[in-house]
Amino acid sequence: MAYTTNYSVALKDLSDLSEKFLVIQVTGEAIRLLGLDQERQPLLLEVVQFEQQEEDSATSLKDWIADKKDWIREWGKAHFIYQSRHASLIPAALYGNDNAKEWLDCQFGDLFKGTMLTDIHPDGAHYTVYRMPASVYAALAELHPNATHTHQLTTWMQALHKEQPTEEPVLHLLIDHQLILIALYNQGWKFFQQMDYQTPDDVSYLVLSVLQQEGLPPETTRVEWSGWMDTSSALYLDLYKYLGNLVAVALPDTIRLNDRQLQGMRAHFFTPLIQAGLCVS
Repeated sequence: MAYTTNYSVALKDLSDLSEKFLVIQVTGEAIRLLGLDQERQPLLLEVVQFEQQEEDSATSLKDWIADKKDWIREWGKAHFIYQSRHASLIPAALYGNDNAKEWLDCQFGDLFKGTMLTDIHPDGAHYTVYRMPASVYAALAELHPNATHTHQLTTWMQALHKEQPTEEPVLHLLIDHQLILIALYNQGWKFFQQMDYQTPDDVSYLVLSVLQQEGLPPETTRVEWSGWMDTSSALYLDLYKYLGNLVAVALPDTIRLNDRQLQGMRAHFFTPLIQAGLCVS
């Protein structure tokens, strides 16, 4: 078996899943699961870690699918969120069926073929264009008869657009394993980007550059973050060194979930997944 279930918490009864909603986030290193009941409350949180390196993660994923496919089909509905690195956010005014491939090739080169997918955002103002390994997408597309699919950029932007606009500028960060999503709101949305990183300096440099471009002081500008960053990590400490108003994003107000139920896991690890689940369910 090429994967390990690192964390699994059943928050409610899982005996009858026919009316329940399952969100499956697929990354290059892991699978994260969120189960929601009819009231859109969490009933399952699970993290599955691939044991292979990223280039072999398709093998781990296929092993997991083989073991879990019958269980997944017990759920009434499912939604897959992909974290493909080959992804681009395109304004609707610049998007065309004949130029989506060129956008990706320009950013990432044309050596990786794969399956090209496109999300149109609910506001109609943007498209997310992304590529996935063809064998991975084919396996996931057949996994549930009543499933929908989006990229993480799409669901994250959707969640951010649901927030009440503020008069003060806010920089938003979603942190994952060597991946950061960054968005800036300053009297309107000014910046969205997904970026790989290797060191904490990479993230700090990007954050400070975005703030500088807008003339925003890092000492006072509110920076809201969520995702897989521990407050004792080198990444957090590096950001804390430069940013004077660094705030962890709370779970949505409608979610009833406490630290005791999470059994030692921090809520901010799951905030992006829960936000996405509320958007797509």
